[in-house]
Amino acid sequence: MAQAKRQHPNAMLTPAGRLRMVRCLLERHWTIEATAERFQLDAKTVRKWRDRFVAEGRPGLEDRPSTPRSCPWRTEEHKRRQVLDLRARRRWGAAHIAHETGLAPSTVQSILTAAGVGRLDHGDRASAPPIRYERERPGELVHVDVKKLAAIRDGGGWRVRGHGAHNGVGAHSGVGYRYLHSAIDDRTRLVYSEILGDERGVTAAGFWVRASDFFASRGLRVERVITDNGPCYRSGAWRDACASTGTTVKKIRPWHPQTNGKIERFHRILLEEWAYIRPWRSESERAAAYVGFCHFYNHHRSHGSLGWATPSEILARFTGDNLPGMHT
Repeated sequence: MAQAKRQHPNAMLTPAGRLRMVRCLLERHWTIEATAERFQLDAKTVRKWRDRFVAEGRPGLEDRPSTPRSCPWRTEEHKRRQVLDLRARRRWGAAHIAHETGLAPSTVQSILTAAGVGRLDHGDRASAPPIRYERERPGELVHVDVKKLAAIRDGGGWRVRGHGAHNGVGAHSGVGYRYLHSAIDDRTRLVYSEILGDERGVTAAGFWVRASDFFASRGLRVERVITDNGPCYRSGAWRDACASTGTTVKKIRPWHPQTNGKIERFHRILLEEWAYIRPWRSESERAAAYVGFCHFYNHHRSHGSLGWATPSEILARFTGDNLPGMHT
């Protein structure tokens, strides 16, 4: 509730001044007009304080908050809870939450700001304004990349055990890293991703064969694949795998990761909505949830860049929804 504005103690209309005014009316029987002239007020103001005093006594002469007692257009409480729940569980922005809840983005942002969660970490973004592009048809270009992620020991990491927890031999977990190999279709944003043990060329090559089969099972014939210039994508195993699937190999310009921005964005979504969304207690627990998240991403997570459609909905517009595996 808003606080009443504090007045100078010698001001004419402090609660004490209002009491003197109403006593002139009620005890000395002054007229409204005479009292208004004496206190340099409007007659309407004099009547207001007289009526409040008659109805409530001395408390009626105190300042009141300026906020309304009720707000008919205030967002329903269950909608406010839904907004905050989506922020906490999915880490979505205001526009995305607005689409899911049917509220205006400005209303969502106001709810988030009032709850103290109006801002998210921006992460690493290119300083220059992005140049956006989109291929015309599914399969015309697929972006591929690897994201390195620290593994979680059984019992959980510091988020579960707290800072300063040790394994008995040092501060490091000793469980190494996991590597998220991901492929995303430029037009539909349909994604295929696996958690693997390294980022060697032979591992990336095996991943690409399986990714190509995944896209083919959904009606996409991949024409080109674009990657950065990492060692695994310069290997002979990678070139052979792409040749075996009939895929043309492309590379981004050195020091221009924004060229592969769609897969970079997907990996940022992974960190925000899967990897760090809760304190996992083991690597197997987090990996099991990954399968469900990839399904959610393809079939249920709406995308602002797709007009708030899902990847599977966009794909269905091109190929129909009768393909094998479309709803698996």
